[in-house]
Amino acid sequence: MTVNIHDRRHAGKLLAEKLEPLIQGKDCLVLAIPRGGVIVGDEIARNLGLPLDVVIAKKITPPDYPEYAIGSVTFDGVLFYGKNWSRYSEDSGFQEEIDKKKAEVRRQIQEYRGHTNYALQGKTILLVDDGIATGATVSVILKWLEKKNTESIILVTPVIPFTTHEIIKRFGIKIVSLEIPMTFSSVGQFYRKFDQIPDQIVLNILAKHRK
Repeated sequence: MTVNIHDRRHAGKLLAEKLEPLIQGKDCLVLAIPRGGVIVGDEIARNLGLPLDVVIAKKITPPDYPEYAIGSVTFDGVLFYGKNWSRYSEDSGFQEEIDKKKAEVRRQIQEYRGHTNYALQGKTILLVDDGIATGATVSVILKWLEKKNTESIILVTPVIPFTTHEIIKRFGIKIVSLEIPMTFSSVGQFYRKFDQIPDQIVLNILAKHRK
């Protein structure tokens, strides 16, 4: 397999080129999913002269299977139900897991933004991540955005597997990507360089965009 994406900044530049003709005359906001999505989003925002903000959701996992995502939640309780949700939703401790993840998201948003207020009415939202696997996180954010009276939503990501692409399409949004592979094992396989991103880098980027 040929890897065409050097790193997240390179991905952001390539995506900005694809987005430019789609956003002419629109009131756009880049809404990035930390941490890696903020690097991609920063590059898109800087190349296209757009504001940058962040949005966060957490995957929900059964208490006994912390690696197995069955849904996701936003800070204000919007839920996305995966296909195996009902198998675990009656388990003891499940609501506690949801509440814990909701609190974690709220804490992270406070850390990154200082508040949980979003003014998105009438805007074209460029929802950016550095790669999508199952789509659980993006799906709950799209559900959350449906309540925000946006003008339109474009999902922007370097990599999204074909099966996930087909699921996300059901939200009726445009998807802009660099790779839509039929076979997929991880997002990182499509990058030459895919480092962990420290919180401080995200905070520094967001601080620059607030100036």
